Amino acid sequence: MNIFDTLQFNPSKPSIFIVRKSETIKMFCVGLLKDQILAKHQAKVPSMLIVLKGKIKFSISGEDIVMPESQTFQIPLNTDHEVTGLSEQNIFLITQELI
Repeated sequence: MNIFDTLQFNPSKPSIFIVRKSETIKMFCVGLLKDQILAKHQAKVPSMLIVLKGKIKFSISGEDIVMPESQTFQIPLNTDHEVTGLSEQNIFLITQELI
């Protein structure tokens, strides 16, 4: 499977593509177009973000973190955050430890 070929961007909302899901792990990709926002939410389980394509702005606790391709970030638990696409097409992978 090629994530770049499989994920279909949607101009009206963030695109989600499940890569793998089991009892212990969930991996999914989020696709954002330029200036598209993944609305404010919280991570309830340990989650790692990896930027695969483009550049995103990760906003958390009043701070904006610009993340280019191949950047990783451990998302803090129970903390409001949102993500904005900065390039024409942006894809990031989230890996969650299901506990």
